[in-house]
Amino acid sequence: MWAFVFGIALNHGAWADNPDASTNSPAASPVPETNAAPAAPAPESPTPPPPTNAAAAPFLESHPELATPAEPGLANLSLRPDTSSTNAAPEVTPSGSEIFPEVPVPQIGQTQGLADHLLVVYNKDDPDSQPLADYYATRRNIPAERVLAISCPLTEEITREQYDDDIRSPIVSYLCQKNWMARSPRRARIGDHYLDVLVATHNDIWAIVLIRGVPLKIAPDPSDLDGMETEPELQSNAAAVDSELALLPVFGLPKGGYVPNIFFDDQVAGIKHACPALAVNMVFVTRLDGPTPTDVRRMIDDTLRAEQTRLAGLAVVDSRGFTDVKDGYTSGDIWMRGARDQLARDGWDVKFDDKPDVLPATDPCNQVAIYLGWYHDGAIGPWITPPDRFVPGAIAYHLHSFSAMTVRSDTAGWVGPLIAHGADATMGMVYEPYLALTPHVDIFTRRMLQGDCFAEAAYASERALSWMLTVVGDPLYRPFREPLDSALAQAGLHHTSHDDWLLLLKVEREILAGRIAYKPDSLRQALDVPGVGAVAEEGLADLLVNLNDSSAGPVVEKAYQKALASEVAPVDRIRVGLKLAQYYSNHGQDAQAQSQLDSLRNLYPEDAKRFGVSGPLVPTSVPPPRR
Repeated sequence: MWAFVFGIALNHGAWADNPDASTNSPAASPVPETNAAPAAPAPESPTPPPPTNAAAAPFLESHPELATPAEPGLANLSLRPDTSSTNAAPEVTPSGSEIFPEVPVPQIGQTQGLADHLLVVYNKDDPDSQPLADYYATRRNIPAERVLAISCPLTEEITREQYDDDIRSPIVSYLCQKNWMARSPRRARIGDHYLDVLVATHNDIWAIVLIRGVPLKIAPDPSDLDGMETEPELQSNAAAVDSELALLPVFGLPKGGYVPNIFFDDQVAGIKHACPALAVNMVFVTRLDGPTPTDVRRMIDDTLRAEQTRLAGLAVVDSRGFTDVKDGYTSGDIWMRGARDQLARDGWDVKFDDKPDVLPATDPCNQVAIYLGWYHDGAIGPWITPPDRFVPGAIAYHLHSFSAMTVRSDTAGWVGPLIAHGADATMGMVYEPYLALTPHVDIFTRRMLQGDCFAEAAYASERALSWMLTVVGDPLYRPFREPLDSALAQAGLHHTSHDDWLLLLKVEREILAGRIAYKPDSLRQALDVPGVGAVAEEGLADLLVNLNDSSAGPVVEKAYQKALASEVAPVDRIRVGLKLAQYYSNHGQDAQAQSQLDSLRNLYPEDAKRFGVSGPLVPTSVPPPRR
């Protein structure tokens, strides 16, 4: 079944200087791309059988994980090279076999060379596109020869013909002219079907970043039935330009359906990274795009800043509370809870919400470094409510089928609004993807925390190529490149909020490792650092409240009061004030709780309304919510 099983991993043998050309004619030009399938040498095996016309079981009945979410660990299918002969057709095999058996798995930290294999592509017909491309290339030290101008429509949505003629073909032509890519014909067998394709024999471009002005998505064409599967749900020939372009090294695939992503991190074949062997099969494609050119410049600057100082702040994971394993949507929550657990194990302060609705606009969370959530058809909640909640370099993703129907609006969908309100790296779907074929946020989170660049983490989390995902942000962005200790060493005499976040992360890690006892005196000592600010004081009080030790009461009250006095932004002061009022209420100090609420309303009348400051609070035994 084409849509589910096809992945390219062919055994090419030795590279040639120009493998697209005949070995007897070194001056031959590269094999051109046309809409017709390229010719291929006759197979050494017997004449292949024609495609079968026998009726097949409905695809979605055979693969219910695509109509409903996949359970963790679900095997995907891929092609594996038959190493008995370089001309042998690859066989379809279940995942569990190594996709690149001849390629050693690179270790984390060996992929910084991705910048040396990056191509920047802009639309010369958009007046804002070239200045943004030049700005990015300058900031990332990308040489001029790896900045390519193409002429393409100014609309976000284009036809398949426009994609082929105006985006894919000029990029391929440029790479071949520069001798950065060469391809040769191969014949692949998928079940009873044989397919003639062009596959790269070498490719020096491992990643492409599309600059604002390059179209976003390829419109569906119901008149084009090119495909090997008839199920309409999965045979859409629509796609995100990014996801389609990720298959740049391969030409001749049917347009209908999707292609399984050989980079998807099922952890069976080891953790893969960018490398020459991967680049002959696929490339990472992201875009620097957003509602305005100013947004794009800020994204570039913020990610570079975050790399130098290490991304730090609050993590927010907004699940829906599904727990019934028989409910097809529970897998989405499994991913969310997995991401939460990984962040917590890494020492992050995680605000976790498992209510069916998305986080309300009245929630006073702020200084958010990572946001993961679902499921609403347009941006709502704190993320579009003043003030902007994200720290520089923030990663934010909301799972929704049409979250990236446009990325140039600050009100429609999720991608554009998140960027407009300060997020610097995000992902989204341009058309209906089906839940199993959206990014697995637990994988994405793990790969980011392991030190991957944004492009690697995004593509490792996605099962499908030639499908609906657009990845918006600097592909080279590595938010955790700087080790925690060296980032902390940069802290000034008077801590910034960023410095405090790093300190809290350090203390949380020490607690998890058993090097700091989870006791009031130990916590106070660990956070008794000269120059600490409001974030550290609030964090200390939160830790003590969660410890639920009555002897720590005076320290809790003092820490919240110090944080309240030190905070500047109304949203932060309101959050701390609400926590202090709740603490008073929980301990029978109703007069103090009411006084605290009255103080917030008097100081910030409009913000108090916005964040739902009311009273009196109802005493509870529940610890205050994390930021």
